Amino acid sequence: MDLILAKILTAIFLFVLTLIFSFIPYFIVVKGSRSATAIQRRQWILGHLNCFAGGVFLATFLCHILAEGGEEFEDYKTKADIDMDFPLFNVFVATGFFIVAFIELIGHKYMTSEDGNIQETQSAYAPLRAGANNAGYGATSGRDGDVTEQAAHDNDEAHVGHSHVPKPDGFRAFLLLIALSFHTIFDGLAVGLQESDSEVWAVFAAITIHKSIISFCIGLEIFQSSRDKILQAVIWLVIFAIMSPVGIVAGIGVTSGSTNELARLLISSILQGIAGGTFMYVTFLEILNLHIGHHGQRNVFHVIWALVGFAGMAATKLFDKD
Repeated sequence: MDLILAKILTAIFLFVLTLIFSFIPYFIVVKGSRSATAIQRRQWILGHLNCFAGGVFLATFLCHILAEGGEEFEDYKTKADIDMDFPLFNVFVATGFFIVAFIELIGHKYMTSEDGNIQETQSAYAPLRAGANNAGYGATSGRDGDVTEQAAHDNDEAHVGHSHVPKPDGFRAFLLLIALSFHTIFDGLAVGLQESDSEVWAVFAAITIHKSIISFCIGLEIFQSSRDKILQAVIWLVIFAIMSPVGIVAGIGVTSGSTNELARLLISSILQGIAGGTFMYVTFLEILNLHIGHHGQRNVFHVIWALVGFAGMAATKLFDKD
């Protein structure tokens, strides 16, 4: 098979695959029954799925983004003949972390000033406006009792309405989308840079495994934070699905042109580092903190599901081919 054709086919397959897996949560989060029993059951399922997703994102940060970005930066230093012991790549990661921290701070202050009823002691996940009608979805139920959409609105003291509800504007999901978009561009780039069609399909097969898991998890986050903004969720997920094909096309351009290899490695490692910092913030301070150890919402099964998600995603690293 022609090399260019193989790369184009993998770009199409990755786009379709990403859309399919990222839209599966739509039928769980949005199209499910609205009865009180069904809502309670869905909360239980989504609570465990969120912990699984947290484990997946943790493995993506530690085993993929951090490892691959660090390798690229070391490769850059070797080829540029730079002898430096200072962990500069970790500084790139910290830069991404603090960028998100400042954005989070500014965004929270802005939303607080919008509504005089919002207190500084509230979780950043508290409903910030009347339209936050996805309270309780995708979260672990903070207490027993009636689980209805109205109760989630009315009970301002319940943990369900505070610490576990995604931000109404989907800030957390948007951060994940941005970080994962950077990462998936580099996944696509790995395909586009291959020199033979057999290598293209081998790398594609490896990427497909973790891409499917990641797509499901990001779809889960997006639809939970945008239950009342389905069009916005669809647009975000389509953009996310396009990122791998963009990387493949970029890889085709690199192998077909005279792009400076050193510049590519440096830019790639910097962007991977910043994306890694974004991932670190969202994974540790938002998802895992809120679903495993926040406000006493500790459940051994939540930890187990996070471990399963981590192990599954980490295992995909065994299939990586450079």
